[in-house]
Amino acid sequence: MPLYTFKCPSCYTIEDVNQSMDSPSPKCKKCIDASVGIYAPKMERVWKETGKPQFKGDGFYETDYKDKK
Repeated sequence: MPLYTFKCPSCYTIEDVNQSMDSPSPKCKKCIDASVGIYAPKMERVWKETGKPQFKGDGFYETDYKDKK
């Protein structure tokens, strides 16, 4: 199962959750505990910024077609 990052809109807690793609958003456990189960906001999915992968070695487009001096 993939690992997704979620953030609570009310207390801004960030949590990584293992779940399938079609599962509903989890509810914030910190807010549930603080309000004794009365208030349970759904967490929002956070998209992390990832860097460009670097492929090194022979056989990759970037290394094969660069201008050679």
